[in-house]
Amino acid sequence: MKVVKKRGTIESYQPSKIKKSLEKAAIDAGYSVEEKKNIINKVYSNINQRLEDKKEIKTDTIRGCLLTELDKCEPYIAKSWRRFENKYKK
Repeated sequence: MKVVKKRGTIESYQPSKIKKSLEKAAIDAGYSVEEKKNIINKVYSNINQRLEDKKEIKTDTIRGCLLTELDKCEPYIAKSWRRFENKYKK
């Protein structure tokens, strides 16, 4: 699968980037990765299942899927993710 970045560049899908992002969001929310390992693995697995049949996907779509999954099972981490984006990515 290919990922279309915000600026239009294309790169190969790297699932490890999703897991690292989830781990960073958990830490930023005040948890250790070990404390939220089950949540991280569940969200990671659900995202990979949702994306597995795609040939190409935009980063915004991946982000939306991640936040939807986090909102369902760990809203505080989702809030932390959004806070980070608002602070550093706009």
